[in-house]
This record gives sequence, structure tokens and C-alpha cells, in this order.
Amino acid sequence: MRIILFTGKGGVGKTTIASATALRTAELGYKTLAVSTDASHSLGDAFDMEMGNAPVKVADNLWGQQVDVLDQIDANWRVIQDYISSVIKSRGIDHIIADELAVLPGMDELFGLLEIHRARQKGSYDCIIVDCAPTGQTLRLLSFPDVARWWMEKIFPVERKVAKVIRPMTKTILSIPIPEDLVFASAQKLFNDTEKLKALLTEPQTTSVRLVLNPEKIVVDETQRAYTYLNLFGYAVDCVIANRILPDAVVDSYFKNWHKTQHKYLEKITASFSPLPILHSELMRSEIVGAAALLRLAKSIYGKDDPTRIYYEGTPQTITRQGRDYVLHLRLPFARKADLEVFKNEEQLIIRVGSYRRDLFLPGALALLTIKKASFEAGELRIIFAKGDSDGKNAR
Repeated sequence: MRIILFTGKGGVGKTTIASATALRTAELGYKTLAVSTDASHSLGDAFDMEMGNAPVKVADNLWGQQVDVLDQIDANWRVIQDYISSVIKSRGIDHIIADELAVLPGMDELFGLLEIHRARQKGSYDCIIVDCAPTGQTLRLLSFPDVARWWMEKIFPVERKVAKVIRPMTKTILSIPIPEDLVFASAQKLFNDTEKLKALLTEPQTTSVRLVLNPEKIVVDETQRAYTYLNLFGYAVDCVIANRILPDAVVDSYFKNWHKTQHKYLEKITASFSPLPILHSELMRSEIVGAAALLRLAKSIYGKDDPTRIYYEGTPQTITRQGRDYVLHLRLPFARKADLEVFKNEEQLIIRVGSYRRDLFLPGALALLTIKKASFEAGELRIIFAKGDSDGKNAR
């Protein structure tokens, strides 16, 4: 099975390109599911048909799904939500506000992605095309499994033991409800599901992320940041799609400066994202809605290529041996040395890039070692692990 995730700054056309890609893979004979994890769904609009929480047939070999947020929250989060809500209500907060606060930001997108894991388990599809939320939301979402893992391994066991001991006593003493075993079991199940999802989404032979952008300064800058953070969290990006390129046939003087500007940023995109392939999509003559228009768009992007192919095979993170030492290589293109910090805490490697943090759990061979040296050159963070004393932190 192939899984392809499309993300990009809001308004760049990622939904349209995801829909076009899905239609093309279906045309090539792959049983394809196009699924939207964006809360403001527009997948159905692109196909010009109604879609809902269950997959509906769009064309031969193609099904579409817009995950119902409320339904997924009820199925995956209800037990935990009820507990959080009860704690908030116990402090005198209004019931409706408490229920709203009990749904954490990004939960809707997370449960949308969990549908991918379930679809994979069913084995009904050859290809899953995912229309993700805009880059900022997607990055917060994709970092969730790392955050959840730290909490489940460090805090969760202690909380569960403490709750079991003090629950009988606090029912008559404290006004704050103590979580029941069902709450902990629900949290454990959600964590297990997100761990399986993370393993699936970081398997480069199965899953690829494709970044959609327009040749404009703000969009290119945000896409560069997104590429850095996707590498930080271990997600493989196999190509960039530059969308809405003015065709050479447009020679009206009104568009002269637009041509010049786009040409400048296309050169920057090619240079910046190398060695990733840059695919192009021309600005169409009319609105892209419906199967015929989407297929034209797909063929303008991919030509005769199979969209399920892996356009670039490269892993963001590798470990090599250097004498008696080990070296962790992490590609962080577009990051600045001044924004980087690295710490080691037992079996955890903590990496900060600006406002983003990743807690990377080290394999056994590295967990017993200390950081000997860390350097950042040509977009790659190199951390050397060796036996011996270290303060566990590199200089900025």
C-alpha cells in the first residue's frame, strides 16, 4: 500500500492537487481512498459531490471520505473528554464551556489520520491519498505521537498508581474527581493507536509527504520551515509541487511582472529544495471542479508518471559508526544554527529548533553513551555519541 499526504500553506491548492492525484491513481487501476483530515473539508467540493464520514464511491476504483469530527471525537475521546470536563466543571465552569475545553486542539485532525491506520488494517485499498490541514496544524498534529510517548512512559504509570491508591480516600475529601481505570485504559488505547500510526507514517517505502506551494515569497518561506520540521520528526518528503504557474502562452503585459516574480521564486524553489524533484502545475483557464478538470490537472503535474512512485528516496535520520563512536545524522534544511539546541536526558535526545521541540528516544546502543560533540553544517545536524563524561548539551 502507498500513502501520500499533501500539505501546504492554506490556499495554495493542496486539496485540488490531492483530489487530482487520487483520480489519476484510480484511473491507473489502484483501489484508492481520498480522505480529508482538514476540519474545513473541501474534498467533496473538488469532486463536486456530497461526502461524509463513511467512504463513498467517487469513480471506478476511487472512494472519498471527509472524516466527521464529532463522530470521531465520540468514538476515540469521549471517556477522556468526560473526565476532563468533570474536572473543569468541579471548579465552577459552565457545562458547555467545560465540554468545549475538554477537546484539545488538533484532536480532530489526529482522529482523521487514525482512519488511515484503520483503512490499512482492513486492506481494502492499494493507495490512500490524504488532504491534510494547512502546514502549521499538520506539524502540530504530526508531533503529537512524540509528546504522547513521553507522557505515557514518564508520567502515566505514576498517575495510574497514585490514582488507584488515593481514589477511595478522595471521594469524601476532595471535590476534584480522580480518574477511573476506564479513563486510563482509554488513554492507553489512544496512545497505542498513535504509536502504530506514527510507525506507518514514518515508513518511507509506504508513506510520502508532498509539499504544495505557489511561487510567492511568504508561501516559499513557510514551506521551507515545514520541510525542516517534517525532517525533524522523521517524515519523508518525496517531492514539492509548485502550483498555479503562469503558462508561457500568457503574454499580456498585465502579467509581465508576475512572470518575472514567479520565475525568480521558481529558481529559488529548485535551488532550495534540491535534491527533491520539483513538479509543476500550470494555472488553469477555469475553476478546477469535477473529474474531467481534475484529470487534466493530474496529467499536467505527473505526465505519464505513476503518482504512486517514490520520487525521492532519502531518510531524514541515519546512524553511522565512526571508530568506536556513533554518529546520528539528522537533516534539517533551512534551520539556523542559532535556533538549535541539543540535550540528552538518559535515553532521550531533546532537540529544539526554534519553537519546536522533539523528544527522540534513542536506540539502546546510543542511550548508554554521552554526547561527545554536536555540529551543524550544510543543513545537517551531526551528533557524535561516545563513552565518557559530558554535560549532555551542545553549544548553540
